[in-house]
Amino acid sequence: MFKRSSIVVIVAAFLAASIPLTPQSARAQAVSIGALPQGSLSYAIASTVAKVIAEKGGLTTRAVGFGGSNIYIPQVSEGRLDMSTANAIEAHFALTGTGTFAGHPNPNLMALARLMEFQGGVMVRKDSKFQKLTDLKGQPFPSGFTSQKIVEVLMRAIFATAGMTWKDIEPVPVPNFVRGTDELVAGHVVGSFLAPGSAIVRKANASVRIRFLSFEQSPEKLAALQKIAPGAFFSVVKPTKRMPYIEKPTTMLGFDYLLIVGKKVSNEVAYKSAKALYDNKKALVAGHKAFLGFDPKKMAKPGVGVAYHPGAVKFYKEVGLL
Repeated sequence: MFKRSSIVVIVAAFLAASIPLTPQSARAQAVSIGALPQGSLSYAIASTVAKVIAEKGGLTTRAVGFGGSNIYIPQVSEGRLDMSTANAIEAHFALTGTGTFAGHPNPNLMALARLMEFQGGVMVRKDSKFQKLTDLKGQPFPSGFTSQKIVEVLMRAIFATAGMTWKDIEPVPVPNFVRGTDELVAGHVVGSFLAPGSAIVRKANASVRIRFLSFEQSPEKLAALQKIAPGAFFSVVKPTKRMPYIEKPTTMLGFDYLLIVGKKVSNEVAYKSAKALYDNKKALVAGHKAFLGFDPKKMAKPGVGVAYHPGAVKFYKEVGLL
């Protein structure tokens, strides 16, 4: 039988583990980074960032997967999560209460770092007849994206570059692009919006063999794209060994990818996190090859639609980025 003193120790330990963490000093705080579900590129990036901040910045840090960014981004603003990954388009929408966050502003969002340029495109089966966006007219395609509303916006912007709308396809409601890809593999839809390089794409390619459509670009098409997705641009993805499904330069949608942070996060945490990322590109690349596109000199890139956290600003000024 347990002695009374042992029971007291166990109960005390349980209570200590149950007390929610609050934004205090870096030494007392466990830093949480929200991201999309495991298997997504968002989660892989967040996990790599968490590992580097933990090992190089001395902060206890972990990535947490959620069903969609419209779920975890508000938690950053509310202080229930410390940080999250976010594309610059959605971060601006969330901050201002526009776009996918219409009527629901998140005023406590700030940027910690611009991580890289991010691409997204339309994936189809390699042996399919589809070669351009207009070929998808009348075909079943994932839609709705109830837990990942930004994908609906990005696809609407992509369709606009081809003079299309959601009315031009046969909608198949899905909560997120993970389910959309499952539907593609199962043969229920003809395509899916995905980020090349993600584990989900590799899994789909292993199952059915896939490729990405290359978008047509022009000043007029860029204007159509940015009217719906401010800050988006066209980005050419080149073939690499780690992406065998990209056999030739392929034009996709591009945007800046950020690490955002809540205002309640201490200056110390923001400073140490920014420094850990800036000083350790090799460790980031070792964690995921997506960080081959990470440029420490662009971590404080202006014009990302969200102001930088004061703690990060202090570091960026010290190294001459601001």
